[in-house]
Amino acid sequence: MSNSAKNAIKHGCCAVDTLIMPNERMEDYTALENIWLNAYQPSTEAELHLVQELANADWLLQRATRAYANVESELYKANPNPAEWTEAQDRKLGRYLRYKTAHTNNVIKCQKRVETYRKARLAERAANEKSALAQERLKKAKAANPPADWQQHLQDMRNEAIARGFTPPES
Repeated sequence: MSNSAKNAIKHGCCAVDTLIMPNERMEDYTALENIWLNAYQPSTEAELHLVQELANADWLLQRATRAYANVESELYKANPNPAEWTEAQDRKLGRYLRYKTAHTNNVIKCQKRVETYRKARLAERAANEKSALAQERLKKAKAANPPADWQQHLQDMRNEAIARGFTPPES
């Protein structure tokens, strides 16, 4: 493992391959994941995947928030006056704030993906139901009152359109 790969393990804010750090508990992650699963109650495998990605993003945000709070606490212990902090201390706190901000943005993106997926599925379902209802109504209308002569029916429709003010195309 290269030295740069080990950097992510120090605080976990850049950890790509590590979901649960040594100082974290799988039970805590599972509880957080269950909160999101209960909130969205995914009904498809794709939606389940998106909700799990959201839970992962929230888990990493919580980690980054703890890391930021720890760094800030250490800096305040060393010197309670932020105006007297060194440039290196300011940069360190700024770096952890960037980690936290990046993870916050990722949670927002994951939530939007879940919501977009759900809205698309709802719109799809509504369109299918609307189409099925329209087809059913058409079947009932045809069965109840079929036109005897289609040519006459089309002419009647043209005449009604003209009576309502529509201009027929030039023949």
